[in-house]
Amino acid sequence: MTTQSLTRCFRFPDVDFEPDVHLLVWRDKTETPLTLHESRLLEALCYCAGEVISHEQLHNKTFSHLDPYEDGTDQHYDLNNILKPLAAKLNLQGKMAIPIEVVPHYGFRVPLPEKTCRLVHEPDETKGEEAPPSEIDNEDSEFRSATEEIVKTSVIHKISVVILTLLAVGIITASFLEYL
Repeated sequence: MTTQSLTRCFRFPDVDFEPDVHLLVWRDKTETPLTLHESRLLEALCYCAGEVISHEQLHNKTFSHLDPYEDGTDQHYDLNNILKPLAAKLNLQGKMAIPIEVVPHYGFRVPLPEKTCRLVHEPDETKGEEAPPSEIDNEDSEFRSATEEIVKTSVIHKISVVILTLLAVGIITASFLEYL
């Protein structure tokens, strides 16, 4: 039995970045693992893709949600110590697969991804590694979240939405008539 996991993906021309599993998945289906900090930093850049994000903002977005019980000391992480190995991992035949542009005196920027999507990962039991991801179709997927499943299929949910809408219209009408 294989376990499937749903992950987010930022798709660029040469590579997919999957922050939930800390991976770069290349077009030839090879994978490059990222450290937690590299993944969080690249995720913050991709989330703000196209915008220049200051050094301070990037630091805050990257390290603000770390586990407070990690080691008991207040650590200050240096972005440069994370950017350098990340840039090496993003290097594909002498060019950056996801170019991280340094904007002098302000911050950093990455280009917009071609697409953002969700992917399904199935571990490959023969290798003990994850198999290449397969993209899911949001409309006819067997991997919908519980909320998506309820919203799309539940008759009770649809009836409750209609009732709430009618109640809201009634309240608005009553309050309007009260002012007349």
